[in-house]
Amino acid sequence: MNFIQNCLKGIAIGSGAILPGISSGVFCVIFGIYEKLLDSILNFFKNIKNNFKFLFPILIGSALGFFIFGNILNYCLFSFPIQTKSIFIGLISGSIPALVKEVNKKEKFKPFYLFFFLLALIIGIGSIFLENFLEINTIKNFNNFYLILCGFLMSIRNNNSWC
Repeated sequence: MNFIQNCLKGIAIGSGAILPGISSGVFCVIFGIYEKLLDSILNFFKNIKNNFKFLFPILIGSALGFFIFGNILNYCLFSFPIQTKSIFIGLISGSIPALVKEVNKKEKFKPFYLFFFLLALIIGIGSIFLENFLEINTIKNFNNFYLILCGFLMSIRNNNSWC
């Protein structure tokens, strides 16, 4: 039963890898396996048997989710763009309470976190508007400023050492 559960979680994680704006890590946190997944990967050779038993169904499920939902999501994004994007916004918004709950287990909320949240929200909304003005449809027309901004935002996404 645990194998099937981890495989289903892996399918969701694999589909999260192809969803725009949704990270596979968010699904890991929602399912409560983020810490164990990192520990299994980082300490794989310390306990190969148990780590393999935990990681194998997740990897199988991730591959299945990636290949199964790839074409389905492609079809939905082109056939029903507003509805599909609305679902993504709902998934992202719905995951916020689980993330806040996970963070509050380790450290209580501090008022200056609200500043970082608002700053990230402004940057996110600004990047949506910025995307409409930039020509990024072909490889030859990539705007260097946009690429640098995306790289910068992705590089600081998981670095919280300054908090």
